[in-house]
Amino acid sequence: MLNPAIPAGFPPDRSDLGATVQYFPVRKIHKTGNLLLSILFLLGALASLAYGLFTAYTAYMQHGAMVLGGKLIPSLIITASLLVLVLVAGWGAYSNWHRGAVLYEKGFAVRSRKGIRNWRWEDIAAIKMNITRQYTNGIYTGTTHEYTLLNQQNERLTIDDALVKVDELAEAIQQNVFARLYEPAAQQYNQGKPLAFGPLVISKLGLQFGKKTIPWEEVKEVSLKRGNLKVSRKQSRGASVPVHAIPNLNVLLAILQQVVGLKTS
Repeated sequence: MLNPAIPAGFPPDRSDLGATVQYFPVRKIHKTGNLLLSILFLLGALASLAYGLFTAYTAYMQHGAMVLGGKLIPSLIITASLLVLVLVAGWGAYSNWHRGAVLYEKGFAVRSRKGIRNWRWEDIAAIKMNITRQYTNGIYTGTTHEYTLLNQQNERLTIDDALVKVDELAEAIQQNVFARLYEPAAQQYNQGKPLAFGPLVISKLGLQFGKKTIPWEEVKEVSLKRGNLKVSRKQSRGASVPVHAIPNLNVLLAILQQVVGLKTS
């Protein structure tokens, strides 16, 4: 049995998705953490309201009704603000409570508040990834991960760090769909047809960035640096594209490696 155990509702082992490989639960901070915040905000709202009523009553007993509103209104504003935070945190707990993903041999299933969706490897048409290294005052503080998938029916799915070890899930997805995406792309390139990877188009003529085309013979170096794909030219200025804007980056890099080579740092 997998640890943690897979909640009810996901496809069973040996379903049409094959055997179960790994379960990726939602991080506790996104459900129990939000629930605790919601409770704390609610207690704060009740305390603020009680304090406002008490001070208003005390002022009324001492000075009469003229100052009742002035004593109560600030407390009501604070109470209303805290109740808004109660709703925000409560919604965060509710929407994440049953989230999770299960990796199978032939695909994966992901659960959200809308239910469970199955994604088979052959259904995945594109993958975008946005991986950002975070720094505070020059000190590395962590990395955020976000992956956006598109299937053959043009349905979109985003998975991120709300899931435990989402980078491992994304790596497994990319490994299983790479060959399915690379083979037709390589065949199309070899036939002389242009290949579009978001804002970048490649063909046997070269690389096209919007209206700018760089012939292969003018390419000095293609590199992957600090979240950007950069193309340097031998004689003039090159171009760059942010990695998060490029679908199926691994397929593009594999083709570029064979055509002109690729430098990473």
